Amino acid sequence: MRTAEWINTVSFSFLLILAWRRRLDPARRTKIILLGLSGLVLTAISAAALPRVLPRLAASVSRDWLPYLLLLLFYWQAGQFFTGPNVAAECWLEQLDRRLLGSALAASTRGRTGKWISTTLELAYLFCYPSLPAGLAALYVMHRGAEADHFWAVVLVSTYICYAAVPFVQTRPPRMLTQPDSLVPRQGEVRRLNLFVLRHASIQVNTFPSAHVAGSTACALVMLQSAPSIGLIFLALAVCIALGAVAGRYHYAADVILGALVAVAALLVVGFAGPAL
Repeated sequence: MRTAEWINTVSFSFLLILAWRRRLDPARRTKIILLGLSGLVLTAISAAALPRVLPRLAASVSRDWLPYLLLLLFYWQAGQFFTGPNVAAECWLEQLDRRLLGSALAASTRGRTGKWISTTLELAYLFCYPSLPAGLAALYVMHRGAEADHFWAVVLVSTYICYAAVPFVQTRPPRMLTQPDSLVPRQGEVRRLNLFVLRHASIQVNTFPSAHVAGSTACALVMLQSAPSIGLIFLALAVCIALGAVAGRYHYAADVILGALVAVAALLVVGFAGPAL
């Protein structure tokens, strides 16, 4: 099995076990089990069946791209553990944002310059979804497809840590808070598109740390190792995604900072453990 396949096996199994140790209504537990079993079955097929039934290249390419689907399954599986927000934690995170970034966030909602900054950061945040496939595609273009397993190992460890925290740290995204003094970002076409995507594809739960920031940062760090010039482009995108996550109130500042730190830690851990896996 590839490193990424071991990571998927352990991660889906962890949430399956946790589902039996938590007080959850039957519908939620059933969804967690079905999503977890789907992830485990797809991982087993990828590792054991595809190399036997497909040509070598086709099997390898399929195994390269399957982790993106499994990442989404794990995201939806983790979301089923959300039973209610920790309001005290939400207030603390919002107050921290106000102390650290209140004036900057307020400025981004005023004037022509504020509109340009707000739109740019909203567009950057939208790119958090294609950034991972783009990173893998870049490896292919550079004829470094053999590094796909390392790429996914770092990305999956980064994002799965964030998703696995959902059962333990349950908060709503700051954009969903209804306090009178909540920071409200500027509205616009790109923001409406972001909100549309979130309404139809998101679990409507905050990930603490931010999985979007962790994943995009992990992608950038791997690309920096493989091709520094291209990696700098992905790093700039990751920074803009992080800024857009805070400016658009998709995440708290603490989510973003911890997400970036998780990605750095994942790169170090995978690099250290790699020879043993």
